[in-house]
Amino acid sequence: MPLTLQQLLMRLTLVPVIVAGIIGFMRFRHLPLNLRYLAGLVWFILPIELVGIGLMLLHRNNLFLMPIYAVGECLLLALVYRHTLHLATFTRLVPWLVGGFAAYALADSLLAPGLTQFRPGQQVIQSILVLGFVALYFRKLLNELRVEQPTREPMFWVSTGLFVYSLGYLQIALFSNYLLRYSLQLNMSIWAVHSLLYIVLHLCFGIALWVRPQK
Repeated sequence: MPLTLQQLLMRLTLVPVIVAGIIGFMRFRHLPLNLRYLAGLVWFILPIELVGIGLMLLHRNNLFLMPIYAVGECLLLALVYRHTLHLATFTRLVPWLVGGFAAYALADSLLAPGLTQFRPGQQVIQSILVLGFVALYFRKLLNELRVEQPTREPMFWVSTGLFVYSLGYLQIALFSNYLLRYSLQLNMSIWAVHSLLYIVLHLCFGIALWVRPQK
C-alpha cells in the first residue's frame, strides 16, 4: 500500500537529523562552544527520534518520550544561547528557567494517566521559552553585532529555524486537542505540517553546523 503524504513526511523527519548529526560529528573540533552544544542537541534528539518512529511503526504509544525530549531540548538550547548572548542576567536566569520547566513537565506528566495523553501545556511553555531565546538573539544582532552577511552567521540559521518551527508548533500545541476531537484526518494533516516544520528546523541546524562563522 503506497504511503500517504502525511506518512511520508513523518518518516522523512529523521533524514535531516541524521545529516545534521553527521555534520556536527565531522566539524565538532572546529566548532565554538555554543555550536558544540547544538551538535549535542542533535545527538540527543536522534536516538529519541529513532525510538519514537520505531514505536509508531509498531503502533505503540510513544508519548512518554515527549517530556524527555522537551526538557532535554530546552536545556541544550538554553546553553546554546547562554554561550552566544553572554548576557549576565540571562546567564543567571537559565538554571531557574530550565529547572522550573523541568519541574512543571514532571508534574504535568505525572498527572497524565500512564503517559498516554498528549500534554500540550509542555509544548506551549517550551515554545514560548525558545521564542524568548530567539528574540534576545535577534535583539543583540540588531543592536550590538556588526554582521555584513547574516547568512554567514551560524546562529542566524539556528534562530531562524527555531523561530519558524516554534511559532508553528505553538499554534499546533494550542489547538491540537480540539482538532483531534473535530476531525482525525484534519489532525493528521496538521501533524504533517509539523513534520515539514521539523524538517526545516533541522536543515537550518545542519547549515549552522556547516557554515564557517565570519571573523
